[in-house]
Amino acid sequence: MVAPIAVSSPKSTLLQNPIYLGDSSSSFVGGSLKGLCLHLKPKQQRRDLTNLAVASAGSTVTTSNASSGRFYFNFTGFPFPLGPFLNRRTIRTEAVKGCIWLFEQEQALGFSSVSTNIRMTVIKLKSGGLWVHAPIAPTDECIQLIKELGAPVEYIVLPTFAYEHKVFVGPFSRKFPLAQVWVAPRQWSWPLNLPLEFFGVFRAKTLKDEDLSTPWAAEIEQKILSSPEVGIGPYVEVAFYHKPSKTLFVTDAVIFVPRQPPECISKESLLASAKNGLAVKILSKGKEVPDEPVVDNIRNRQKGWERMVLQILFLGPSNLLEPNASFAQMSQKLIVSPIVKTLVFSKVPEKDICPSIHWA
Repeated sequence: MVAPIAVSSPKSTLLQNPIYLGDSSSSFVGGSLKGLCLHLKPKQQRRDLTNLAVASAGSTVTTSNASSGRFYFNFTGFPFPLGPFLNRRTIRTEAVKGCIWLFEQEQALGFSSVSTNIRMTVIKLKSGGLWVHAPIAPTDECIQLIKELGAPVEYIVLPTFAYEHKVFVGPFSRKFPLAQVWVAPRQWSWPLNLPLEFFGVFRAKTLKDEDLSTPWAAEIEQKILSSPEVGIGPYVEVAFYHKPSKTLFVTDAVIFVPRQPPECISKESLLASAKNGLAVKILSKGKEVPDEPVVDNIRNRQKGWERMVLQILFLGPSNLLEPNASFAQMSQKLIVSPIVKTLVFSKVPEKDICPSIHWA
């Protein structure tokens, strides 16, 4: 899930509502439920990033009223196929006026009641063309919202090895056949290490560390974040810095968990998560779990969201029956996802995956 968080701002990853961190001269766009440690060291002086605020409060949010343009058949992914399988709503948010837009859709984990938001970010370059970061499902609604920006798509960028982003690059690029496709290095998949062509990605160029020869180098700098192989494969992600808006983009390295559920997640998904199903009974710490119908109200939608977050962030959350306390510790702040911290960062020295980046 990409995510841009704007330090003026991402999988996002995981939960992705853009946020603005303090200093109006710098932005961070990262995953909304995802995370990593990037050290920004301005050449002139170190800026403190404070005063966290939810960016969407002053942003323009756009969506379509027609559900017919949301059809998208997707039944892939092992061992859990990525839903929704037939219908995906797209929400467009203007993060930086006339320059950066966030596109979000719901992404579900197989047949479970767990969903999150997956994000695509679009930057309008000085050339007048669009630079697309981590494309999402190219539904008719999504493509129309892009076309409404009134500029051609010039570049499509896959910033990670992660399947949930990779799976949409091929279908998305076919909607814009004149656009160049660029991908993160060291691509791999599991359980079979399949080539990019298997995912419908052809003639892709490979992103390189601090490459000054890319067509967008004058406006967007890049840094590869990579680890040695950990478990079944290496962690690979490319971070980008948009110099005109002073915005940093990451995918899963760092995440921001909004207190309230993202607009793109349906009420049906939230209420399904609020039900006391098998997962809740297993993780109830021996407490009695009431078996009662779930009424559609704000309280139950919020409970559903909190349960989703804990199941996404942790390999085994300790208490789904009463998620409030654990959720409060994770929300409204920039964090490294506990599951990423456990599987990747705990096994790799920080200096090997999180080098200092000198971005002014």
